Amino acid sequence: MIKKLSIITIALFLFGGSTLAFAWWDSLETAETVEVGIGEGVTISVDLDEQTDGVLVPEGVVMKDDDITEAEIDFTVILDRTDLVEELDLLVTIDNVEIDGDDTNAGLVGTSISNPGIIQNDPVEVTITVTLDEPVDETQYDAVANKDITFDVTFEAQQQD
Repeated sequence: MIKKLSIITIALFLFGGSTLAFAWWDSLETAETVEVGIGEGVTISVDLDEQTDGVLVPEGVVMKDDDITEAEIDFTVILDRTDLVEELDLLVTIDNVEIDGDDTNAGLVGTSISNPGIIQNDPVEVTITVTLDEPVDETQYDAVANKDITFDVTFEAQQQD
């Protein structure tokens, strides 16, 4: 086992520079449009497997042709009205993260939200970036490797205080 770990560590070190050089190739993007009402949350269930053509892997691992280290999902958020005089707060939250229908290892899934924070009459772009941390052992690896990642994204427009 130690011999395998040493070989993997050396391989990661040797190929790490190549991985960084091709970072632009590591991610895929998809887009969806979401219409929200004032004070009414809209929840979208996201299945990462359906959003990407690649397999999400932790950064720094030796990558295969269809592996990606991050997936970006772009949402165009619009209001159900276009006659507002004042800006609204745009709240975006992520919850119910699961890997293969189980939340045991959901902590390995990293998400970040790029949100302008406000919305008025024009559409705004929200980007969610999804990454995967490296499992700590073989059991955790078996539970997450090549498994489907799902989560819910809730969009809500609220009047500013």
